[in-house]
Formats: sequence, C-alpha cells, structure tokens
Amino acid sequence: MANNILKFMLCVVSAPVFGQALFYNNGADMYVKDGGYMIVKTNSVQNAVGLIDNSGTIEVEGFVQNDANINGSGDTIRLTGNWVNNATYTGASSWVEMTGGAQQLSGSQATTFNNLALLGGNTVKTQTINQEVTGILNLSNAELATDVYSMNVSNANAGAIVRNNGFVSSLGYGNLSRATNSVSSYFFPTASPSSLGTPLYRPIEISPSINMPHTFGVRTIAGDATAAGYDVTQFDADLCKVNPNFYHHIQRFSGTNPATITMFYDAATDGSWNAQGNWRNNALWNYTGTASSGNAIGFATVAVAGYNFPDTNAQYALANKSFTIDAGSNLQLTEGETGQFSPLVSGVTSPVFDWQPTTYLDCSDCPAPEVTPTENTTYTLMVTDAAGCTATDSVQAIVSPDELLMPTGFSPNGDGVNDFFRPANKNLKKFKLQVYNRWGELIFETDNAKTGWDGTFKTHEQSLGVYVWNAEFQTQNMKKVRLANGNVTLVK
Repeated sequence: MANNILKFMLCVVSAPVFGQALFYNNGADMYVKDGGYMIVKTNSVQNAVGLIDNSGTIEVEGFVQNDANINGSGDTIRLTGNWVNNATYTGASSWVEMTGGAQQLSGSQATTFNNLALLGGNTVKTQTINQEVTGILNLSNAELATDVYSMNVSNANAGAIVRNNGFVSSLGYGNLSRATNSVSSYFFPTASPSSLGTPLYRPIEISPSINMPHTFGVRTIAGDATAAGYDVTQFDADLCKVNPNFYHHIQRFSGTNPATITMFYDAATDGSWNAQGNWRNNALWNYTGTASSGNAIGFATVAVAGYNFPDTNAQYALANKSFTIDAGSNLQLTEGETGQFSPLVSGVTSPVFDWQPTTYLDCSDCPAPEVTPTENTTYTLMVTDAAGCTATDSVQAIVSPDELLMPTGFSPNGDGVNDFFRPANKNLKKFKLQVYNRWGELIFETDNAKTGWDGTFKTHEQSLGVYVWNAEFQTQNMKKVRLANGNVTLVK
C-alpha cells in the first residue's frame, strides 16, 4: 500500500503546468504523516483540487498555491517562494516558514496561520491581503510589509510576537493588530516601510488597564504629519510642540477600557519629548494626559496611562507639554535701593532664563537677578526648557522716590523746639532752600541743610502767617537733583 501511495505521489510531482514544473495536485488526498519529510526541489506546489494534509515537514523550493484544502495538522511547511491562498487553509498546530528572499503572502483568501516564521535574513515579506496568526509570529530579521492590509495576531499572549531585528511596516490604514486579554505589556515592533526609504523603527507598547479582551492596531509613519493633514503647528494650550519627524496610527478596534500607551524614540536623533499628542476631531493635537519618561531596549520612552481613545481619529505623536512660570511679586523700592526678584519656576528641564530689559539688573540670564532702579520698570522673564518650549511672565520694580521732609510749620520763640525751618532728612548731599513772603520777596536762602530759617529777615522778626518755599535737593540714593516746593506757617 505504501509503495502504491509513493508511486502516485511521484506521478503527481512530475506533472507540468503553465510551462513550469510543479507539484500539482489535481484531486488526490495527500498525507504527509508525523515524522514524514517531503522536499519539492526547485519547483513549486499547486494544490488545485483535493487535500494536502501535513503532519510532517513539506519543504518547497518555490511557491505554494492553495486552490483547494491544505491542513497543517502539525509540524512545518517551509517555502522559498510566495504563499498564495485562494481557498481553505487550516493552520491547526503547524508552522509556515518563509525562508526565501522577497516573498509575498497573497491570494484571494486571507490565511489564518497558526505559527508563521519570516526567515531568510534581512528580507522583505509583503502582504497583498489581510492575514492572521493565531499562535506565534516570528519576525526574526525580516520586514513584514503589510502594505494597506492588516496582520492580526489573535493570540492574546503578550509573547506571541518574537523577533531579532525584524519589524512590521504598513501603508495607509494597514497595521499590525494584536488581541489582548490581560494587563500585560503588548509590544508592537513597527517601523516605516523600506519602500519609502530607510526604515525608521519606532515601536509602540500598549498595556491594557483591565483583564478583558481588546484589539489594538499600530502603524509607524516617518516624516511630518502635516503632509498628511495633521498640522504639527496646531495644538491645544497644554502642548507647546509636536514631533515633526514621525508619528503613529493607533486604534482600539475592540474593547472599551483605557490603556497605557508607551512611545519609543531615539533621544540622540529625535530630540527630547515629555508628552503625547492625539489629533482629535477638533483639528488640533490634543494633550493626552500626564506622562512618565523612562528608558527601555535602547530607546527613551514616554508613557501615558489610562488613555481611553476618545474618538476615531487615530494619529498619535510625541509632544512637549507647555509650562507656566510666575515672575514673582512686584518690588517696592525707594530710589537707589536694591531688591531681588524671586520667580517661581518648577518642573522645567534645564531652564534658560532671559530677563528684559537688562537695565538696572546685575544679570539677565540668572534665575533671580538683583535690581537697583531709579524709575518704575516692567521686566519680562522668558524661560526656555530643554525642548525649546518657552513661557513668559512680567514683574515690576516700583520706585518710590526719596522725598524732602520739610515741616509745615515752626515756632521761632527760643524754646529749643521747632525754632528753625529746615529739612528733617539726614542723608542730603545737595540742598538749596529759598523762602518767600506773601508778596513774593525772597527773605531767606541757604545751601546748607543744617542752617534753617529762624523767622527773621534782615534781623527783623517776620509776621505770623504762611510763607512759600522752593528747594533743590539730592539724597544719597538719588541719581540727580530734584525740585520741591510748599508752604510753611510761622507761629509763636
């Protein structure tokens, strides 16, 4: 019986179709039993009609095209050419290993693989239709280019995707999607397609908040999101900057619970980031919430917990959060007095200070400059953080000028109390006083603050009443001479 089966199989292998040598099944039920090994050398396999049931290993040095039924009851189908599925493939517990160079996963019907390994070195495996893996997806070192289609890993085990340096790239609304059912961290090794230039590998990690079934999809896009209609210069008040170098398409296809989204980036080439933005239906990049920063697998990370995917627009990007500062309280100073500003700047990475104007300041790039103003001055503080974001606030130095302290009355009666009209200031470095009677006659003049008017004019006591005075003065704190005037009442 075994010999008859073998003769039949050899006959099938020799059948030429389409001018090319094929292993062509035209209606037989063919079984490769457990431990069996079949090699199709330098040819391909087309299962046109009938059944191929594999519990062993089938190695094909060419493509595999299924137009009927292939059962992967166990072990491996290994091929160097394209995988073309136009009918029914049952993966069961088997592996499909693609070991060639550039290969396609194609056909008119989506394939549900159990385990899929993309081998053959740094190669590109391209989808032309949606595909699914229910077991393990081994990317090894390959690029899985889903194009505009989806590779869905429906195995909810967080370790369902394994890789060395391999990654998944997509175009349009193509994506790598994963089923989840726990609060584990699910890794999405996504990059921009090599078909558009050097791939930019920037993965995503999603950690659901609850042990319930969810499905998430991710795509990484290199370049400025503005080119796709998501203007990186348009953002809400909580953000000050959005990454112009790459962004992600992230969707929650099923489930309703929030999750933590962790973005990975190269700080040396991508810059410094501390937040995430989501392009919402309000046509702005919106702040997604408080972020935590870290490092993992050679990348810097920004993670936002508890995000609930508020609408269907699925564009996400690294961002920088805006910040505010308080330049502090206004300073109340007398002319020539020195004060110091005390701004409140917290939670800002590597702040750079710039005070303007610089007039009367001892420094303009320090946090808390000293100021010695001679006039009221408004200062503006601008703080720039490590990401180039800025915040400004203003504060005033209000100068209360020194005053000439002159009495409003005096009594030159010789009792030793208020016998002279003179200033009470002790710090005058310049002074000149003139006193006039009611007719405008100058009756007293001095440039010595200690020499006051004794109520006489040419040795004659003057009448009781009101006299007018003018003065020029300069205190020790003042930068220039000022004028003052007033009235004084002479009493006895």
